[in-house]
Amino acid sequence: MVAGQGGSRPEQDEPFEDQATDSDEEYDLEFVDEDEDEETDDSFSEGEESEGGSGPASNTRARAAAGFPRVTHYMDGRVAETGNEGAQQQNPVPSASDESDRAQKAESLERLRGILQNDVGWDSSQRYHLSSLIRTRECAGHWSPSKRTRVSSRVLPHGEPEVVDTGNSRAYIGHFAEEGNVFIAGFQNQTIRLYDVCQAHQPWQLRKEIVARSLNWTITDTCLSPNNQLLVYATISPTLHAVNINASDDVRSIQNITDVHIPLDFGEGFSDGSFGLWAINFSSDGKFILAGSSDYATYLYDVEAQRVVAKAHAHKDDVNTVCFMGDSGQVYLSGSDDCMIKVWDRRCDTRGEGLSRAQGILPGHTEGLTYMSPKGDGRYFISNGKDQKCKLWDIRAMYTSGSQMKKHRTPRFFWDYRWQPYPGNPNKVKHPNDRSIATFTGHRVLQTLIRCRWSPAETTGQRYIFSGSQCGSLFVYDVITGKKTAVFRFHRSVMRDCDWHPNQPLLASVGWEGSVVRWQKLPEDHREATRGRGAGDALWESAPGSD
Repeated sequence: MVAGQGGSRPEQDEPFEDQATDSDEEYDLEFVDEDEDEETDDSFSEGEESEGGSGPASNTRARAAAGFPRVTHYMDGRVAETGNEGAQQQNPVPSASDESDRAQKAESLERLRGILQNDVGWDSSQRYHLSSLIRTRECAGHWSPSKRTRVSSRVLPHGEPEVVDTGNSRAYIGHFAEEGNVFIAGFQNQTIRLYDVCQAHQPWQLRKEIVARSLNWTITDTCLSPNNQLLVYATISPTLHAVNINASDDVRSIQNITDVHIPLDFGEGFSDGSFGLWAINFSSDGKFILAGSSDYATYLYDVEAQRVVAKAHAHKDDVNTVCFMGDSGQVYLSGSDDCMIKVWDRRCDTRGEGLSRAQGILPGHTEGLTYMSPKGDGRYFISNGKDQKCKLWDIRAMYTSGSQMKKHRTPRFFWDYRWQPYPGNPNKVKHPNDRSIATFTGHRVLQTLIRCRWSPAETTGQRYIFSGSQCGSLFVYDVITGKKTAVFRFHRSVMRDCDWHPNQPLLASVGWEGSVVRWQKLPEDHREATRGRGAGDALWESAPGSD
């Protein structure tokens, strides 16, 4: 799996029109040739990748044959590039459709920024003063929720993080439960640890340690049901396992000894059962599990019926990431090593046989996708890619059947992201049909499927997005300003996953050196503002240039 490893939208109550997809041949798109003499490539080159360094092979198939740059890295540091005669992108004079495209994407980004600015009380004309709001609070006796968000969105944790736990195995998973009462960490040595998250500045307590079954290489993903009862984990096999974390008081959960690990079998799939599940996600009602697999497919699993109710051979390569776009659970996304994001609407399944075709595509990444995170409003989401970019998207900008796409070659490189640096310049390598509305660079998406997320709505108004990095740092970007806001450094090795507590002044991350850490220290001059306040009223340290 992982090698370069990964129109208008109707209202929620109306399904997308049923349209074709998958490859360019199957997806009925109209291409516009801007240069008839230029050699073109009709399809995205395939790629595969694997977690770490000894999983499935990497994504570099068929690129040299397609005329893309072949970059060879030598042990002495030399770099040689061959076969890239046709890889240099043309810079044609922008057409009217190009200008209209840019205007639409700029309008979408400004719309989002306007929403965020309203949520956080943004005012770029004057410097924000915390002291005046503190005086107002002392007179009024409290802050309204909007003022709490207005303050907390401008401050971030600072100082050295607190080490919650250390181990001798790589940590691949690290995220909070939806309510923030539990932090889940998954390790390569077959263990998943659940920590009770108390009030701010209180030590975390180990609540449950689950010993995973059927481990292949590592635990690739976990998800907790909305009612905080069922933890489901994936181990690169066609069978997930579910554990009721409240079934027993034993801290250590071992199959058939202290707990029952219920197998959720996804059947033979599209490869006679010889596939693994990379990514999993619960629907908001907890009834379904969405999964992406190494047999290039997406699966929808009914938890109560314990069977697959829909599947689609969705991509040309491993599906590294999936997510639901809204609370309805009808629209979901899949991201793959084929560089493509596809949009699916379950309401188009009029026969009840499952979706065989996507309802839209969102090109923009030039290497495989590693993770996608929805904002939660059914419209915006972000994605990380092996092209070293975190991209911001508006689902309403997707290409649908009949959309016009420029027929230019997509630049990709012959490399292996697991042990080679990215051979291109992320700020210069661009997709000719990029539908994203903003791009953030600075972090490194190398060696494994690095994850990105949105900051919480309650305390930050979702003003920030953040990502782990191969360098071991946590990068925070400001969607309003488009700039890098902060970098948190601690881990000595890869930081694959990290998360922001939904209502506390708290960031947490996990690293390949086995550490689970949290950032929650507040500046001394802000501590007075937090005295006598609840967890939802907490503050962060102001980041340079964030006002």
